[in-house]
Amino acid sequence: MQSNDFLDDLGELALGSRLKRLSDGLMADAAAVYKSFGLNIQPKWFALLALLYRRGPVSIVEASELLGLSQPAISQFVKELTKEKLIVSQPSKKDSRKKFLKLTTQGDLSVQNMQLMWHAVDKAAKELCQETGVDFYSAIKKFEQALSKSSLAERTNQILSSQSVNPNVEVLEFTPELAQYFKNINSEWIEDMFEMEESDKEILNYPEKIVIDKGGKIYFAKLPKLGVVGTCALLKKQDGSFELTKMGVLAKARGEKIGETLLAYVVEQATKMETENLFLLTNKKCAPAIHLYLKAGFKHDLDTMKKYGSKYERCNVAMRYFSE
Repeated sequence: MQSNDFLDDLGELALGSRLKRLSDGLMADAAAVYKSFGLNIQPKWFALLALLYRRGPVSIVEASELLGLSQPAISQFVKELTKEKLIVSQPSKKDSRKKFLKLTTQGDLSVQNMQLMWHAVDKAAKELCQETGVDFYSAIKKFEQALSKSSLAERTNQILSSQSVNPNVEVLEFTPELAQYFKNINSEWIEDMFEMEESDKEILNYPEKIVIDKGGKIYFAKLPKLGVVGTCALLKKQDGSFELTKMGVLAKARGEKIGETLLAYVVEQATKMETENLFLLTNKKCAPAIHLYLKAGFKHDLDTMKKYGSKYERCNVAMRYFSE
């Protein structure tokens, strides 16, 4: 193998490509061996032929389960092997709807003639495995077992879910100098999607008076290159509850996981305030935001809607946070 193999640069990211290349190379070698014996056999048929030779008649379903291949793949092999007159499909004596695959007389004879070759291939494969310096075959079996427990797709999605924050985000607490960002960021999304209501104007124009002075918090998300791009507030209510409100991200920073990062931080801070009720009010049009809230642990709550929903004319969704 060339020392400047690009797949080496990609590492495990190219695991599938590397295994495919390895498989293709082994299959090509096997085809060359069959050809040298004058056999018109494709290596991909090997496992099914060996199964029928050693186990006897089996159904397509059984073959699929025993070989770990899809039923369509087995059916395709059956079609090709039947054409070569190496196997035949016969109905079951007990149930005519069920068919069993078995070797024909020609197929059985062909497999018998392959035994010497298979023995040599088996020995050569074991030599290859030993040259790796590890129990390569056992490692493959363990790899397959691990994959059956959790697929590569499942593992990838889990990792992506755990990476739902942006490590480059700096979270700042409210200072009078940041008040204008609170107004500008929220005005952008509110005016883009809705009408600015009186309750919006009050909190955006007087955040220190409405939020901070009453025991609430306002947080800001800052990126190194873009500056302050997101904000969110915790508004303390008279009953001791906290409303998560006025969470917004500038359009120029969307896609940077600002919302996810800020939401996770604010929820964490809220849980430290010993509040038994953290809720939010929103609108169905804010579908991406609602998706984030659900992921963060918020759930739709009718009681919250009845108690606080009249605050905004646009409010048709109320959610409450439930810790795990």
